Parts: sequence; C-alpha cells; structure tokens
Amino acid sequence: MPPRDKVNLLPKDEFEFSSTGKLIGWAVSVGRWIVVFTEFIVICAFLSRFYFDTQLANLFDDIKQKKAIVASAAAFEENFRQTQEKIKIIKKLLNNQQSPSALVGEISQMLPADVSLLQISIDEGEVTLSGLTLSEKGLRVFLNQLVKSPHFSQISLNNITQPKDGLPGLTFTVSASINNKIK
Repeated sequence: MPPRDKVNLLPKDEFEFSSTGKLIGWAVSVGRWIVVFTEFIVICAFLSRFYFDTQLANLFDDIKQKKAIVASAAAFEENFRQTQEKIKIIKKLLNNQQSPSALVGEISQMLPADVSLLQISIDEGEVTLSGLTLSEKGLRVFLNQLVKSPHFSQISLNNITQPKDGLPGLTFTVSASINNKIK
C-alpha cells in the first residue's frame, strides 16, 4: 500500500497561483479573521453583560437606600419649612409692631409741665390718652404737639370734664392714629 501522507486531492493545475485563486485565498484567510474577531466581540459583549447587570442591581439597591433616607427625613424637612415660615411671619409682625416704650417716650416729650397722663391705651395702630391738665393752655399746647408730630394723625379730643373728686383742672381723653413706627 502506498503511504497515506502523499495523497493530494487538489487539482494539480495552476489555479491557486492565478489572480482569481489568489483573491479567493486572500478572501478565505481574511474572512476567517473577520469571523474570529466577530466571535471575540460577541463573547466579550456576552461576558460584559454580567458585569453591567451586577452594576445595575447595585444602583437599584443604592436608590432604594437613598429613597428610604429621603423619606425618613421628609417629616423633619416639612417641620423645618413650617418653622421657617412661622419665623418669617413673626419677624414681619415684629418689624411692623409699634414699640410701646418708644411710643410712650415720644408722647412724654410732648407733654407740657401742667399736663399729666393717667392712662395710655395702645391698640392696633391707635392710641388713646387719658389725663389731667391744670389749665386749658396746657391741653392746647399738648394737642398742638400731637398735631405737629409726623407719627400721629386723626387726633380727636373725645372728652373734657371736671374731675369728680374735686381736684383742680380738667380731665380729658384724646385718641390718635399712629402713622408710622416710632423707633
């Protein structure tokens, strides 16, 4: 029997050395490399899927944890915002509020020597003064001071009477609107 390694089934013509044969040979070898490279990319994509699935699962877990933290802090944040709103309202009210001591100081500077106040009532932008004067001139000077003051308007003399207990002078009641804040 002849040796086996000497069998050649390819034709013995010069096809592989022709330009068509060279082109087909080149296409087969390049095609093999293209197929190998494509399979490599597909395998890498398949294996990378496991890595990305793990990362996605970790991100979902992180999102759940952060949502829980935000949900637990929501009540505190709502309370904090409500407190801030209350503080803003209180600051606004305090800024617009008339200081009674400043108002009393302003009025006391206007009092002549023969006029004394018995009662001062301050209520929502209006002041009511009750007092005793020894002369009509003192009351007139006091009313003129109130009229000239930029802090008071709509001044009205509500009542003038003789004191019931026999004291000399006159008792009076004056009311006025407060125009602007006295500092």
